[in-house]
Amino acid sequence: MFFTQTIRRKLGVGLGIIFFMLILLAYGAVSGLLSYQHTVNDFKYSLDSLPDRDRLIVSVVALNDPLQKIRHSKPAASAHYQQKFKAQLKELEDTEIPTFLQKVDRLPDPSLSTWKGFVNSQLSDHSAVMKRLQHLSHMSYELDDPKLRLEAAEKMILEVAHLESLILEVKEVPSGTKAVLARASRVYHSRYNLVWVSCLIAFITSGCLIWYGYKMVLAPIQELHTGARIVAQGHFDHHFEIRSNDEMAELAEAFNKMTQRFKEKRDELNHKVEERSKQLVRSERLAGIGVLAAGVAHEINNPLSAISMASESLQGRMQDLKPHCPEEDLDVVEQYLGLIQREAMRCRDITSKLLDFSRGQNSVRSENDLVGVIEEVCSMVGLIKRLKGRNVLFKPTGPCRAEFNPAEIKQVVLNIMTNALESMEVGGNLEIQVRENVDSITLIFKDDGCGMSQEVMESLFDPFFTQRADGTGTGLGMSITHRIVKDHGGEIEVESAGPGKGSTFFVELPKKVKMQNKAA
Repeated sequence: MFFTQTIRRKLGVGLGIIFFMLILLAYGAVSGLLSYQHTVNDFKYSLDSLPDRDRLIVSVVALNDPLQKIRHSKPAASAHYQQKFKAQLKELEDTEIPTFLQKVDRLPDPSLSTWKGFVNSQLSDHSAVMKRLQHLSHMSYELDDPKLRLEAAEKMILEVAHLESLILEVKEVPSGTKAVLARASRVYHSRYNLVWVSCLIAFITSGCLIWYGYKMVLAPIQELHTGARIVAQGHFDHHFEIRSNDEMAELAEAFNKMTQRFKEKRDELNHKVEERSKQLVRSERLAGIGVLAAGVAHEINNPLSAISMASESLQGRMQDLKPHCPEEDLDVVEQYLGLIQREAMRCRDITSKLLDFSRGQNSVRSENDLVGVIEEVCSMVGLIKRLKGRNVLFKPTGPCRAEFNPAEIKQVVLNIMTNALESMEVGGNLEIQVRENVDSITLIFKDDGCGMSQEVMESLFDPFFTQRADGTGTGLGMSITHRIVKDHGGEIEVESAGPGKGSTFFVELPKKVKMQNKAA
């Protein structure tokens, strides 16, 4: 049945009916226009293609003008008017009369045969009109004689008058305009009635289609809209009920499933919010510790500088004390002074990292080659003695350009590489890959080192977190790396199958830094 079909079929049938009515209306309108076009063509033929007797008469009367000028002009100017008369006479004989006869022959109406025979007899080669024309042509030679010019001009004027009377005997062509108008009027009235009936049917059909569309389409959509607003306010228990056998019922069922999913997602998100809240509390505590440590680092920078300068000054004066102290004591003092300087510099490096971590940096970013930065860091790492014996595998296929701060990204790559190389034994391998995406570039650092547990991966980017047992690490390297990547609008993630199974770092950087990140 039609009422149980899909909305597409319902709309298709409705559009088909409307299209049929449009074709009907178009037929009435086009047929009326064609009738009008035929009428116009008939009138055009009547005006342009009918023989014009008046034009022929005007051409004959025009012969009087040069003859009158010859009668009243001086002998010197009469030659010009003689040539003008001959030209007009020749045009009347060779052009006007033949053209008139051709139009008479092309008349399509068979009822005009009698009239056409009369016209042809009046203007034939042996007719009185043509004899008058030939006589005028012979008389035109008398105009060349100055003695006969005036008398010949007067005779020729009389001959032109006789010629005009002969032309007037040719009657006008009978007109068929009334028949054309009657036919056009009949067609117009029939098309007029057709258009009005079509419009009436179209309006009635359109009204029925509008009612049916509201009942079967608009009302269900309004019900869905109302229910969607209720769901948008947080009432996920609302149930959509639409009783039809089309897509609207399927859409209502889909809405019901969607609200059920919303309820499940809401519960899931509430659980995640609770977990994130706990993590946020821990992060705030770590941030507070970082701010406190940065303040302490700032305060101890000056004493560290004094200790370092004092030790350097004492070490410089050791040569003056050699004559007054035993050599063994001097060696001990010099060893202790060197230790003081090294530890002071180490403390200064730690405080510098603390300050960098706490305040961040407003870096200037420009378009650079990321592959070139990685190659530069690889060359730098190859010169570090404690990392000798580890293999770095990096085979770029070409440059990868993106917007970033070269110094900061170099620090990111250096921190990840040194951590990976230090986690491996001699002979271990670190594989570096660069993948270019549509809008971003992904760096992959895969090592076969000591690996990480789940707890270590969760705390890896926390400030002051370190697993070095020798106490040389500050726990700030990966935190600074995480902040730099975030400042660039990127993401950093780590994966590990477990202790002893290696680790993989994923760093994704956008090719174009967002405006808010540039302003940060």
